[in-house]
Amino acid sequence: MNCSIGRCNIKHLSLCIHNHQPVGNFGNVFEEALTHAYVPFLQTLMDFPKIRISLHTSGPLLEYIERHNTVYLDLVRELVARGQVEPVGGGFFEPILQLLPERDRVAQIQLMSDELLRLFGKRPTGLWLTERVWEPHLARSLALAGVQWTMLDDNGFEKIGIGGSDLFHTYITEEEGHTITMLPILKKLRYKIPWAEPEETLQIIRESSDDAEVFVYGDDGEKFGMWPGTYDHVYKNGWLRRFFEAISEADDISTITAGDAAHLFHPRKRIYLPACSYAEMEEWSLEASRQERFAELLDKTSEEDRSFLSGGTFRNFQARYPESNRMHKRMLFVGEELGETDGEARIHYLRSQCNCAYWHGIFGGLYLPHLRDAVYAELLQAESLIPQRRLGTWLQDVDADGRAEVVMATQYQTIFLHLSGGLVTLWDNLQQLWSWSNVMTRYHEAYHDRMLTALSQQQPETATNIHETLRMKDPDALAALQFDDYVRFSFIDRFGDSLEAATCAPPVKEDYSVDVGQTWARLSEPASITKTFTPTEGGLRVEFEINAPQKWYVCELNLAVWWEDRESTFVADSFHVGTEAHRLFARTSTPVHVELRPIRTVSNSENGIETVYQGMTILIALDLATSRHLVLEIGG
Repeated sequence: MNCSIGRCNIKHLSLCIHNHQPVGNFGNVFEEALTHAYVPFLQTLMDFPKIRISLHTSGPLLEYIERHNTVYLDLVRELVARGQVEPVGGGFFEPILQLLPERDRVAQIQLMSDELLRLFGKRPTGLWLTERVWEPHLARSLALAGVQWTMLDDNGFEKIGIGGSDLFHTYITEEEGHTITMLPILKKLRYKIPWAEPEETLQIIRESSDDAEVFVYGDDGEKFGMWPGTYDHVYKNGWLRRFFEAISEADDISTITAGDAAHLFHPRKRIYLPACSYAEMEEWSLEASRQERFAELLDKTSEEDRSFLSGGTFRNFQARYPESNRMHKRMLFVGEELGETDGEARIHYLRSQCNCAYWHGIFGGLYLPHLRDAVYAELLQAESLIPQRRLGTWLQDVDADGRAEVVMATQYQTIFLHLSGGLVTLWDNLQQLWSWSNVMTRYHEAYHDRMLTALSQQQPETATNIHETLRMKDPDALAALQFDDYVRFSFIDRFGDSLEAATCAPPVKEDYSVDVGQTWARLSEPASITKTFTPTEGGLRVEFEINAPQKWYVCELNLAVWWEDRESTFVADSFHVGTEAHRLFARTSTPVHVELRPIRTVSNSENGIETVYQGMTILIALDLATSRHLVLEIGG
């Protein structure tokens, strides 16, 4: 049947596959994704020349593939040459674009465009928007970077009244006159593919109105082999082959690339979408208690009215998790220091913008230390390469909370002190490319409340949609489940009339006054304590003058060092913590009581609930009956 696009009764299905692994992920995870999902998908596609898809491969994955596994590249090159695959652009290191200065947005997109031209001989016309997170002002940045189209979840369209059969068309939006074509991704298809039988999915398309132009599916390539149970389901049991066969044999459905759809179908009308993403992301960005209430409201609301209920926006993650905000503002800080500096320093800076470590939903994300470590390593590498980097001590509102922090920058270290509580919020070693402060607080998450139910249920053995299930990867996680009522920064002050009372006392939260010199900063809370911080070559020297009426003082440090098999409570004037890779040595002017505690979080991942080691708490206690003056020297 030879009907041109837009004529006869052929329905057009646009399949866009997004393949991504983050900066800092383990090599075995890259290999597993390639072996079990990305490569077998493309190998299957080779056998079905009628099937055309759009393919987005993120920059970190492309970097790995070029170094370690070129089979993927060879397959994509051949499929591009055959006209079966359309390479799709994006931010090269998979950033959330609206969290970046516009210069960085454009640079990320253009870097990807250049790489796709080099690797596959074609510049992309469209963009895969990271996590499909949209804000209206992005239209201008995308257009300036040469992007003609992008795709967003139907959730955003439904918020402005575009639903049902209206989702089977393209639309256009603009910012300051810069236009972008928008393709709606259909949640119904996302939840059918690859779970439902092919004919059930195609029936959705066949039952649509005659004027329907394009049905857009866009989702993660990991669903085709990496998610629990999907390798057997998709490949061994033949789901993907049956799906491609059903489309190839259909005389009423054909595949079309997203780029062709954006070019050939005239946008139905101009629209303006609010800040949005897919519905699950908007739910995850809410506080745990609000997630539960939001889910209850959704259950009580009819499907046609659900568009009037909106979850949070992606930026909520920066409010929910100070660790995310700290990392993001650290990135912006380095960007300001970079200025016009280009070359290797800027590439490391752009690499630090990879999104996965900045948020948390059903995937580990922010809770995975190796991803946060990788972000900090890239940032510190970029910072170390800045010519004539600013050194000294000054006040600057780095974390954007409306009040200045103390910034202490030496040749080898960058340290931030917060006046609320007199804390060290960031302690980075540029020589080791290591952030000692990269520790995660134990937060209450909505899925914690479902853990007991999950523990009592048998794990599903068949392929299931991880958006609809809760798995227990670690059955012992319940024993580790604890929540903190404060953020785990360092140099937290506590006082009490006994060692036990001081250890359990609430942290001092008052605002400290500040004096700064070129190489030091003094924080004072008149009723209790004065602390003078002086960076040393490899660490910190902190002098404590304690005025509090209580009998014991406890200084709490929360540091990114690995737990070791050792005594956890002792009295000493010197000690070390950590393993050979990252070890800290401490010395005090008088013997102190020391207690060490591991920090473990219980968090969700695509494989289920797991326990993750986050760092070590070091409690340094001083009996004020013996001395009210203490000097602590600590460093690597």
